[in-house]
Amino acid sequence: MKLTFKTLLVIFFTFYAVNTFSQIKNEQIDSIINNTVKTDGPGAIVFIKQKGKVLYEKAFGKANIENNVDMSANNAFNIGSVSKEFTAMSVLQLLEKGKLSLEDNVNSYLPNYSNNGDKIKIKHLLSHTSGLKSHTDTIWANTDARKYFDSSKDALNYFKKDTVQFEAGEKHDYCNVNFNLLAYIIEKASGMEYADYVKENIFKPLEMTNSYIPDEGQLIPNLATGYELKNNEIVYARYHSFNQTRGSSSIHTTVEDLSKWYEGLMNSKIISRENLIKAWTPFTLNSGEKSTYGYGFYSDRKFNKTSIFHNGFIFGYSTSDMYFPEDDLLIFVVSNISDINVINTNTIIFDIASRIYKSEVPELTADLLDSYLGTYIMKQGFKAEVSREGMQLLIAVDGGKADKLFPETKTLFMVKDFPAKAEFIPSTNGGEMGIVLSMGPDRFEGIKE
Repeated sequence: MKLTFKTLLVIFFTFYAVNTFSQIKNEQIDSIINNTVKTDGPGAIVFIKQKGKVLYEKAFGKANIENNVDMSANNAFNIGSVSKEFTAMSVLQLLEKGKLSLEDNVNSYLPNYSNNGDKIKIKHLLSHTSGLKSHTDTIWANTDARKYFDSSKDALNYFKKDTVQFEAGEKHDYCNVNFNLLAYIIEKASGMEYADYVKENIFKPLEMTNSYIPDEGQLIPNLATGYELKNNEIVYARYHSFNQTRGSSSIHTTVEDLSKWYEGLMNSKIISRENLIKAWTPFTLNSGEKSTYGYGFYSDRKFNKTSIFHNGFIFGYSTSDMYFPEDDLLIFVVSNISDINVINTNTIIFDIASRIYKSEVPELTADLLDSYLGTYIMKQGFKAEVSREGMQLLIAVDGGKADKLFPETKTLFMVKDFPAKAEFIPSTNGGEMGIVLSMGPDRFEGIKE
């Protein structure tokens, strides 16, 4: 019998929960963080929980550099795009209450928002397959990010860009405006402000007492100071308007409250298990192929395990979460700097997970890795360069930054910071080694020079 992703999740929820953390010692995690986080610079918190037990919770670096305030586990952060998880679950709550349908289109809530609005449905917003173009680019970050609007509708209309990049459901393209629209739809369907809805229907039931969707200028208790990198110097993060990021980001919380969030999801306190599985299942595109994103969560295979994850990078803060349903293993990494060249929460969380699942990784020989090295000419016209440092493979596309590759099998490797993979195809007829780079349904084939 062929097991579907949904069937596997049901099995994981029901029968499994193996203790995997015993394979790694606290000192090993300490060393991972200490190699990245400086004691006198921006800080980070690592939180690991399995089967209801907190296994690791430790703070590193500074919550405020200027006043020499150490980071502590109860510091709060803007979790950026991890907020999308809360928006998505709020939509599914309203679905269960009969307040909306995932087949509802955008124009039925915000008339004439897009010429394609009759075809763009709530399910397309949830899965980032709407085809809408986002306004949150570098120019926005340095100019309009500071603008104040009286309502989410005003913000949406100000930044309205009717440039539809593709037909709804054709492909996945991450776009913050999808979740800004969802926040407005939540308001229309519930009759409540977005912040009030999340507070009453998620924060309060889960006793997330240190979680906020702040108004402009609102002070957040124990908020770590946010930093950015400018001209190679660490500086205070730029100001941005919270009312522009409703739905897509703006939630402020702590790692312990985030732990309550996942516990509430797994215990069906927020939505039914059936709809949670739907949210954690890769979205099916018009072509029938699978994306790597469900509803508000990425869904992928890592270390031969189903992994559910997201990350958030916003002015002064970064957050990464990763959950392995099979083992009921939850990992959070949060930081008060948004520049990945200083602290990359994605890299840290991946390093921790790879250390935990080290025994799952296949043994590789230097000769095998050497057979993969070289420049690959891709059919789409670009090049991919595979190199190695010791027993670590790296891949760089078109002369860009090299990303580390981690093996799932002897031929299939994960790209460290993205839901992307590289598979080497050994020749069977004396020809050159082949490679397939994939991210969801997107596949790029190449042959070694």
